[in-house]
Amino acid sequence: MMKSVFFGVVAITVAILSIYQETAQAQEQTVGATDNYQWDSVDDQCLAALHRQINKEFDASIIYLKYAAYFAQEKINLPGFEKFFFHAAAEEREHGIKLIEYALMRGKAPVDKHFKLNYDHEVPTVTTGESALETALQKEVEVTRSIRGVIKACEDGSNDFHLADYLTGEYLDEQHKGQRELAEKIATLKKMKKSAPKLGEFLFDKNHM
Repeated sequence: MMKSVFFGVVAITVAILSIYQETAQAQEQTVGATDNYQWDSVDDQCLAALHRQINKEFDASIIYLKYAAYFAQEKINLPGFEKFFFHAAAEEREHGIKLIEYALMRGKAPVDKHFKLNYDHEVPTVTTGESALETALQKEVEVTRSIRGVIKACEDGSNDFHLADYLTGEYLDEQHKGQRELAEKIATLKKMKKSAPKLGEFLFDKNHM
């Protein structure tokens, strides 16, 4: 059942993004036909960085979906970790959609021609709760660094204060809080696994996820 849920969510995400890409192509054709008409300017450098960030948010969502499906397997059966990663995947997908909506609000294409979902990440067969949380923390740090890059690109280009402020207020605050939460979970899990690793992970899954 979890496998069908996983592939169902991925299929829905791909379908939504396909629609957005078709819309973007139609917008590009319309823009060309109307002599590059623009009503809300966004610097090319800033817009390209925003489009890359949209891609990263959906890529992170797919990685978390894979971890959720891993922990949902009957031979692993850690429902706390499963729930945590399904929730994390939904959050990243929501972040991507919000950035798409922002681009549309500014009169720009939701995604560009370079948009491509990355399915390459493989969950190792020896994955533990601890290693999964550490991977998630690394991914969140990477996403945070990328958001800062978008802000810098927008400030260095046309000094797009609105987008920079939006990312700082809506995204960076949540990113830093999320990283702190993951770091706390990893520290607690390490302590609980010291004397009895398997039992510690089981109890952590039940009480702290």
